[in-house]
Amino acid sequence: AVPARRDAVAGVAADTAAAERAARLRQRLLVIQRKIAEVAAARAQAAKAAGVPMAGLPPVMAAPGLFPLEAQPLGAGAPLVPVLDSWQDPRARPVVLARRGRLAAAQRRGGAVVGADPNTSITGEIEKIQGLSENSAEDLRAFRTNIVLQTGVVTICIMFFSIMRYCLPLVYEGEAGEGMVPDSLFGWVCLSLQLSVDDIIFDAGLDRGMFIQFLNFAMSTLLALGLPLVLILCPLHYFYGGQAAGQDKLSQFDMANVKKGSWLCWVHAATVWYVVLTIVWSVFSQKRIFSEKRQAWLIDMPAPRDTTVFVEDVPDGRNTDDELRRYFDEEVFGKPVVKSVYVVKDTTELQAAIQKKKNIDDMLGAAQGKSRRDVVLKAIGGSESALLAEQIEAEQQVDHLRRLTDQTDDYNTNSAFVTFLNRRDAAIVMRLFNSSDHEELSVNLPPAPDDIIWDDLLPKGSLQVQHARELVGNLLVFLLFILFVPIVLFFAAIARWESLHATFGNLGFGQDPFAYAQEHYPEQVALWNGLVGTLVLTALMGTVPTFLVLIFQTFFIMKSNARMQLKVQVWYFYFLVIFVLLVTAIGSSDFGLLQTVTFLVRNPLEIFPRLAEKMPSSTHFYFNYLLVQLGAQALNLTRYLNLIKYLALRQLYGQEEAKKLSEPEDQDFYGIGSLSARATLNLTIPLVFCTLSPFICVIGILTMFMARLAHSYLFIFAETRKPDLGGDFFHRQLLHTQQGLFLYIILMTGVLMERSSSWVPGAISASSILFMASSYRRFQREFTLREMGLHEIKGDDQGLGIYAEGEAGKAQQETGGPTHYKQPELPPPPPPVVAQAPPAGAGWLSWMGGGSVGGGAFATHTTGPAAAGQRSQRMPRNTLSPSGSPRGLGGSIGRGSPRHQASVC
Repeated sequence: AVPARRDAVAGVAADTAAAERAARLRQRLLVIQRKIAEVAAARAQAAKAAGVPMAGLPPVMAAPGLFPLEAQPLGAGAPLVPVLDSWQDPRARPVVLARRGRLAAAQRRGGAVVGADPNTSITGEIEKIQGLSENSAEDLRAFRTNIVLQTGVVTICIMFFSIMRYCLPLVYEGEAGEGMVPDSLFGWVCLSLQLSVDDIIFDAGLDRGMFIQFLNFAMSTLLALGLPLVLILCPLHYFYGGQAAGQDKLSQFDMANVKKGSWLCWVHAATVWYVVLTIVWSVFSQKRIFSEKRQAWLIDMPAPRDTTVFVEDVPDGRNTDDELRRYFDEEVFGKPVVKSVYVVKDTTELQAAIQKKKNIDDMLGAAQGKSRRDVVLKAIGGSESALLAEQIEAEQQVDHLRRLTDQTDDYNTNSAFVTFLNRRDAAIVMRLFNSSDHEELSVNLPPAPDDIIWDDLLPKGSLQVQHARELVGNLLVFLLFILFVPIVLFFAAIARWESLHATFGNLGFGQDPFAYAQEHYPEQVALWNGLVGTLVLTALMGTVPTFLVLIFQTFFIMKSNARMQLKVQVWYFYFLVIFVLLVTAIGSSDFGLLQTVTFLVRNPLEIFPRLAEKMPSSTHFYFNYLLVQLGAQALNLTRYLNLIKYLALRQLYGQEEAKKLSEPEDQDFYGIGSLSARATLNLTIPLVFCTLSPFICVIGILTMFMARLAHSYLFIFAETRKPDLGGDFFHRQLLHTQQGLFLYIILMTGVLMERSSSWVPGAISASSILFMASSYRRFQREFTLREMGLHEIKGDDQGLGIYAEGEAGKAQQETGGPTHYKQPELPPPPPPVVAQAPPAGAGWLSWMGGGSVGGGAFATHTTGPAAAGQRSQRMPRNTLSPSGSPRGLGGSIGRGSPRHQASVC
């Protein structure tokens, strides 16, 4: 096959472009030839020193492109299983790949496969040239340099942030009250670290508070894992591993330093159980914490969301305000329970008229700044007076459509918001018309009024059409997976210095610049090999949320932005796992991507030994990857995108208006969904490699600590408050963490099967997957995002806050958004009529029934004077306590707690 390749190159040399390509190919083959010669010489010297004869194979040829079979020392009685080099004719690659699979199976049965060690075999050297960076002796130098670099990045970002707080307080302290943040240069550091999870929940919402709780959970879990593993496994690897890592000093404390058949495999089998039990215990310990905080969030939910339900699939004929009110009052409860009903309107025609008017306004604004004889003005519609006439006509059309849409039932859809007088009635309706019961109506908890995507509530065609749209959306997500595979592998390949050298040659210079740099600047080249791949991978993965959001907005009905963030979190996490954690196993540089995928599809069980072979040899890559994430967390602190927008807008608007227009931050990348997915991956990576390389837990703790420091401050003092889902993101993070634990068990089982002289350690490791599966099912069964139970809504009506006194002002203070469920292009509803509390002794009658049902609608109930009074006493966001110290510096503050009246801070 190799002479055929050489002849093919010579045959096309007549063409200039082909000749250049042939020269580059020949240069690449020469580079690989030199690497082969170095490896062969080193192995021959090692074999001679050990007194082990080399297999009788031909020596390395000097001519370009002539590659012999690989050779390695063989043990006594071990059968020789030669492996052809990977540089074969493309037509022969599938055959060789299939043969490789059979040879791997033969090795597991006891045969010795030549070239199995990626650090010493010729195939391993070629893979290191072409593919993602694997462990090598140069990694320690690159790792040290990366530590210095990321330390510099963190220091610069913290200094920049600390100084810019004084220069541009609107950008970095825009949400903080006066005197909240200490005036000292680094006073914000202590302030951020002292903020408790309850403080974050009170100011930024439950979802962001539980994000900080997840960071705390990750740090405590990695500490519980890392401390014993570093103190026990690292010395065992170093002193009793057998020095299998050779000159790779960074791997001498890892499992890569353990020889095959070592008794340490038994220790690792027990360690797998320790890791599994620790993670499961830590995950279930979060259940009580989360349940308490979600219960407080439900009790303290602001109006009108607390008494509203979202009703879908309202039958035609019932989809009017009067009919829905009559249905709930008379047919469901037999008494008046509904406060208000709003059926969602089809505003497609109205939105088109509003857009037309906006276009005319823009044209008129441009025309008023031009001469009447301007050629462009004539081209776009004539004189200024004509545009004024069109503007008046457009305004009249908009007013007419707005009144018609709002006052008639011709534009009603099959969804509605229903508001109840009693919160208990709303809870009853949620259970009577649960979407899983296939009732006449489907009732769900509504999103926050300022978070609704109203266009998603408009008719989108029949059910079959929507299913087809979702099918196309899922297909596009799958295609996004497929398209990213070659992109990631391509950039991962060229990220290595040797690959650049082989690809571009000497760039037309007399002296080879790549070889010169590698000879005279080895530290910089080592840093390039260890850092550029992680930077490129981080940048590529940063674009994924934008594509996902675009697909979800176009083909799916999300109904709220928070729900879209949750969907982004799910898919983005799986993207990260595949392209960051599994990229070394998916991307085979031996035979090309297509042949590798084809082989693994036909032989799916081969993926497990491949994971066991490839991932342990890539731990140094993840050292550098987590260090880059540490620098990325510090970079988030600078809010550089918001800063650039603010500085640009300040030239056109005032400071306050520029601040308003520059917020919020990009929700594709910096939204709670993307943040949660990346934080979970930064925990999953140390979890998967914690026993292979225990020191990775230390880097994971530092990364989580930097994230905790940055986001605790940003959530409260810099970023605007976002709508809440009530902990759904935290629940999904715990699920993803357990899914990562399955990957850890599979990896360690494969490693122990490959490295142990007995099958028992692998079986001990594999048995933990049964316990993990049972715990995972238990978690799904017990850890549910429940609503308030009817038994928890108890007491008299006044104590529950059933009546509407003070509701509007309270809701505005909590969310800062609209206080009603009505489309923004329609006139707002009239202010609510304040109901009077019943006479003493009559409150118990309200508990005999009541509730709220919706059919494509939201039902809202009001709260009583006691609760309204209690909530109105809570301090507004980022205010000072009576003692003059900022609220949020320690102590556990529950929502609605009397502690809000006198902060413990």
